[in-house]
Amino acid sequence: MNVTDTLSQEHQFILQYVTLMQHYADFAERYPESILLLQQAPRFIKFIEEFADQFHHAKEEEHLFRFMAEPSVLTHCNPLPQMLAEHGQARAFVSDMHEALASKQVNKLAVAVKGYAQLLKEHIFKEDNILYPMAERGMSDAQKAALLQAYAETEQKHDSAAIWAHYHALQAELEQTLTQTINTVD
Repeated sequence: MNVTDTLSQEHQFILQYVTLMQHYADFAERYPESILLLQQAPRFIKFIEEFADQFHHAKEEEHLFRFMAEPSVLTHCNPLPQMLAEHGQARAFVSDMHEALASKQVNKLAVAVKGYAQLLKEHIFKEDNILYPMAERGMSDAQKAALLQAYAETEQKHDSAAIWAHYHALQAELEQTLTQTINTVD
């Protein structure tokens, strides 16, 4: 029984958004007169806050990390404080994005987007390649079963199917908007 597959799948979806968001920031740097990033950033931020933070991080912080902190799960080191610190750093970048939006500072917004993207790529690599394998090795079958039940409750609470459908549709729309905009300036 594997308790991190769903989280890894969510990571892949988050990385798709992060990459798309980076493309918007790159466009803003190439065309500083464009307001495209300012227009679309609220949608990216909503994804980060709702999907990445409230939905995905809830599973990690409220459930996975709690189970991993139980005696005998982590036998040689404890990466949980570092993972939590990086979640906090990600939230600080989102706060910077909100500030940049409020003051309509495209350059500041692009810097915050790129900082967030870099952090998330490194963070997800660590979780997928270090933290999650530690969880899989260290947790008992009973702990894994309880964790999967906790995930199911979180997914029901957040209406998992609806949130996935909404953000897949938004992703397609954001990709189309960027492509159309690039085609009009090239």
